[in-house]
Amino acid sequence: MRFRAPDSINGGLRPIEILKSSEHGKAFYQGLYACGSVWTCPVCAAKIAERRRIELKEALESAKKKGLKAHFITLTIPHGVGDDIEDLLAKLRLATKKMSSGRNAVKSRFQSIFESTGESEAATIGFIRALEVTHGKNGYHPHYHIILFTNDSINTSIVQYVYSKAWKKACLDSGLPSPSEDHGCLVKDGSYASDYISKWGIEDEMTKANTKITKLKGKSPWGLLDAVLQGNDPDYSPERAKSLFLVYSKAFSGQRQLYWSNGLRAALHISKEENDEVIVSKPDDVRSYLLAQIPFEQWKLVLKFKQEANLLSIAESNVVALQLFLKNLSLSNDEESRKLSSDEEVLRE
Repeated sequence: MRFRAPDSINGGLRPIEILKSSEHGKAFYQGLYACGSVWTCPVCAAKIAERRRIELKEALESAKKKGLKAHFITLTIPHGVGDDIEDLLAKLRLATKKMSSGRNAVKSRFQSIFESTGESEAATIGFIRALEVTHGKNGYHPHYHIILFTNDSINTSIVQYVYSKAWKKACLDSGLPSPSEDHGCLVKDGSYASDYISKWGIEDEMTKANTKITKLKGKSPWGLLDAVLQGNDPDYSPERAKSLFLVYSKAFSGQRQLYWSNGLRAALHISKEENDEVIVSKPDDVRSYLLAQIPFEQWKLVLKFKQEANLLSIAESNVVALQLFLKNLSLSNDEESRKLSSDEEVLRE
C-alpha cells in the first residue's frame, strides 16, 4: 500500500488519510491502492482475514441456532526439507478433490453410516477449509484446517473414523506419503472451532512476526519477513529468510486460502462471498474517525524514510505526537537536502 487509489466519485486520486477504529483502537490508512494479496501483503492479509473471521463466526452462530454440530479437523502430511512446495500444493489440491467427489467422497461415507441407523436426513451440511503454511526445520509445512457442519447425531468419533480413512486414501492416490496415524488427521469438537475462529484473522495475529511459530522453532510467512528486517534470528538469516519467502510467495500465488463448500453459505444464511480485492477496497471500519490527512509531498517522505508502519503505531498512541512526527519528518528532509547541497558546493570547490 504505497500509491494513492483512484477516487471513483470525484475523479482524480483519493486523499491519504490516517483513521482510527473506535472499536479496536487500531490506526489504518485510507486512500491508498491495495494489492489484495492475502499471501504476500501483511496489510491486505490482515484486512481480508478479519472480514473472513467475521463470516466464520456468523457461520458458527447460525449452525448452533439450527441445532447443527461443528467439528474442527486438521489434516497434515509428512514433509521434509527437500520437498518442492509447489509439488506438495498441487498434490494436496488433488487430494482434497478426491475427498469431495467419487467413491472416496467423505459426504457419501457419512451418509452411508447415517442411513444405516435408520436416519433419513442429510448427515453433513457442508464445510469450510482453510489452507495454512509454516516453515520449520523439516521445511515447508502446508496443512488444512476444516470446520465441518453435521447433523447433531454425528459425533467426533465418527468424523475421526471417516476423515482418517478418506484422507489416507486421498493422499496415497495423489502421490503424497501416507499421513501419520497419530497426527495426520486430528478431529476435535466445536469448542476448538470456536477458539480457532476467535483468533483467525485478528490483525495482531496476522502481522506480528512471532505469530504461529511452530514447535520446531519455525516461522510463519510474516515471521520470515520479520527475519529479513531484523537480521538477528540465529536460525533464519536475512538471506535465507528472503529466499524462503520468495519461494513461498511464488508457490502460494493464486491459491485459495479459504473455501466454503457449495451451498453452505445459503444453508447458514451467510451473505454471498466477496473477493479479496473488493474487501480491501472498503473502509477498514465504519466506526472510525479521522486522525490526519497527509499531503502527497509528505507521504513521499514517509515512504522515503520507510515510516509507514511506525506512523500507524504513533497514531494509535497520541494524535499530537503524530502531527509532531510528520513535522519532524519534513525538517529531517530539509536538513538532509541542505547537507547534500553543502556537499555539492564543497565538491565544486
